[in-house]
Amino acid sequence: MNQKMLEKWMDEGQVTLPQVLVKNYTAIGLTEVEMMLILQIQSFAADTELFPSMEMLTERTNLRLEETIKTMDSLLKKGMIAIEQSQDASQMISERYSLAPLWGKLVALYENIEAADRQEKQVEKQTNLYSLFEGEFGRPLSPMEAEMLSAWLDQDKTSPDLIKEALKEAVISQKLNFRYIDRILLNWTKQGVKSIEDAKRIAEEFHQNGRTTQTINKDEVKKSAGSIPLYDWLEKRKG
Repeated sequence: MNQKMLEKWMDEGQVTLPQVLVKNYTAIGLTEVEMMLILQIQSFAADTELFPSMEMLTERTNLRLEETIKTMDSLLKKGMIAIEQSQDASQMISERYSLAPLWGKLVALYENIEAADRQEKQVEKQTNLYSLFEGEFGRPLSPMEAEMLSAWLDQDKTSPDLIKEALKEAVISQKLNFRYIDRILLNWTKQGVKSIEDAKRIAEEFHQNGRTTQTINKDEVKKSAGSIPLYDWLEKRKG
């Protein structure tokens, strides 16, 4: 590479676009030609030319002037770019292209992706929760039980982890039924339980205060036929 050419490029500066835009421009509705004009707008801005004319943009592309005008009009209508006006101290009005709407669309895209990912993980947790209850009860859930479990999740907005912890308490107390689990969750709600740590603290206080009729060794709790061991649903087995 010619060193003088390299120095010239360095002097002119470097035009960059976020990698997120390069990867997702089609997802937000940009065509290759529109993407190319956005790059040119950025390039002009780096040279402090904030409002290049259609002719100036055309000179840097293989487009005809009519195509440049049509493409820029499309970018404006799609809300990818905007034209902003400003006024200096001498009351002179100037215009510039703004890419703020484009960045807003990218942010919205990633927020939607993250929301979809959270929803997918939530559905997976709920599916695992149903399987967990069926395994612990040793049978399929009845329609009423399934409806109650769904209500805890959807209406009460109880986290799957707290429901698991309530199931654990029911197993320890040898009262494996939905009404008992519902009372546990209701009691936790009244006491402001928001996390697993809160639930464990309340449960420990409950047992230490002698409210249980007997001390139960968790490893010796009898399980219903076909159910899984006590700790399998609490912790993943290693190995």
